[in-house]
Amino acid sequence: MKIGKRIREYRKIYNLSQEQLADKIFVSRQTVSNWENDKTYPDIQSIISLAILFNISLDEFIREDLEEMKMKINNKKANKRADIYSLIMICSTILASLSIGLVVALPESKLILIVPIILFLPALWSSFVLEKFKRNNDLKTYKEILAFSKNKDKDIETLRERREAKGIEIEKSIIVLGYVGLTLMICLLGIFIGTLFIQ
Repeated sequence: MKIGKRIREYRKIYNLSQEQLADKIFVSRQTVSNWENDKTYPDIQSIISLAILFNISLDEFIREDLEEMKMKINNKKANKRADIYSLIMICSTILASLSIGLVVALPESKLILIVPIILFLPALWSSFVLEKFKRNNDLKTYKEILAFSKNKDKDIETLRERREAKGIEIEKSIIVLGYVGLTLMICLLGIFIGTLFIQ
């Protein structure tokens, strides 16, 4: 993405420090630094503010990035890889949860405690990889920008509504609680199976 480089160039043309630019568009200095170093991509509101501040058209400001955004959104290979990591995480969690039954069935063996931990490690690793993927591919922001660049006001409003902080927090909480609940149910199933072997 070229936006970080363009922000830095225009900031220098207007002789602004990162702090001064941040103050003018109501973000933190760290946010500007993250944009310039391509760690994060500015949201549509920030892009509009930057374009107005730098006195350039929105199209001119983000034109070079639009194709790359489309490619990232439609990148089937990356999406397939994310699906594989999700599947690894789910399978690993299920196996680790079921293996709790082994701990119950063989209480005298201390080594058996390692089995659920080892089986859970791929789930942990996959969750880190997925989180990194989400950070590196800010698809929600890209979709908003593309909708805006095509003047699809209805699309951008829908995307924004979905992205509201409260809605996202509730959605994340439901997913986490569902995941934990399902994991506990599978653990109980594993314990039940383990107790059958004891009898």
